[in-house]
Amino acid sequence: MINQIAENNFINSLIKNFPRSRLQINNVHESDAEIIETAENSQDYLAITTDSIVEEIKTGLYDDPYLIGWMSVMVNLSDLAAVGSKPLGILVSEILPSNFSSKDLEKLQTGISDACKMCNTFIFGGDTNNGDNLIVTGTAIGILENKKFVSRIGLQENDILYSTGLLGKGNAFAIFKFFNSMNKIFEYQPIAKINEGRIIKDFASACMDTSDGVLSTLDQLMRLNNKGFKLDDDWENKIDKDSLKLANSSSIHPWLLLAGYHGEFELLFTIPQKLESEFLMKAKGINWIPIKLGVVIKEPKLKIPIYRKLVEIDSTKIRNLSSNLENGIDLYLKSLLAIDKEMRSN
Repeated sequence: MINQIAENNFINSLIKNFPRSRLQINNVHESDAEIIETAENSQDYLAITTDSIVEEIKTGLYDDPYLIGWMSVMVNLSDLAAVGSKPLGILVSEILPSNFSSKDLEKLQTGISDACKMCNTFIFGGDTNNGDNLIVTGTAIGILENKKFVSRIGLQENDILYSTGLLGKGNAFAIFKFFNSMNKIFEYQPIAKINEGRIIKDFASACMDTSDGVLSTLDQLMRLNNKGFKLDDDWENKIDKDSLKLANSSSIHPWLLLAGYHGEFELLFTIPQKLESEFLMKAKGINWIPIKLGVVIKEPKLKIPIYRKLVEIDSTKIRNLSSNLENGIDLYLKSLLAIDKEMRSN
């Protein structure tokens, strides 16, 4: 199933000739961050991840230098959160175009600094170069104490599907930027769920962040575990309220806030039923209320109650639509709406 997705195939083709370190714990696709054995007698693992802000800048989704700096940190720390790691610090590489003003550079650096302060971590160093386009890359390093971590592998039938927070804001922000003419600000400044992730790792059977959207996350978990998901009947109540209003004003059904390719950087995770009560008590201890979304089912399918029926989502088609982004946002949205129209008529 994993090879039905173009992105997975592309990643596999890139790494097929790479030597594998004996210190690496996870296999490809199995976790949001790489899990590394540091030394033979060490009591801990390292978690390492790297990510760049490129497409978001190119498309104009991120056009505020402060947000670009903020996100260059948060996208990486979210990967650390998804394995339950405590961040140690981050390296940042900046490719700066010649027309990038000193004012914008100051905003970029402030965004980076503020994001690090928010998550109580630090800039370890990095690299700066000139180039044709602005590109910001982060490489984050975290520690997994006592070699305890959570990966994308391990969920079982009847496990309970949770989210760290309300969903849909990532795709609502994209709708606001590209398709909505409302003359007001739509707030989008996600924070990596570090503290939540450290609780999740002690209870969850699997976890992954929603950086590529909710359905893409569920689809990848489905393929890796050969299990499916059924969302609860009240799933629309788990959508961020401002995002829901924006979707309604744009005549876009709420399920498309889960289907798009831009996420809100929450964590989706599964809790075995026997651990649910203890998990919820731990969450309460940090004033966090996890959001129950549904349940793991035996069949590797994604099922959502929508249009007064239980619909099986064609997540293969939806995920592979991301290749249309190269041909423009308009074509991508048109393709998503065509899938929605087909679902309405069936």
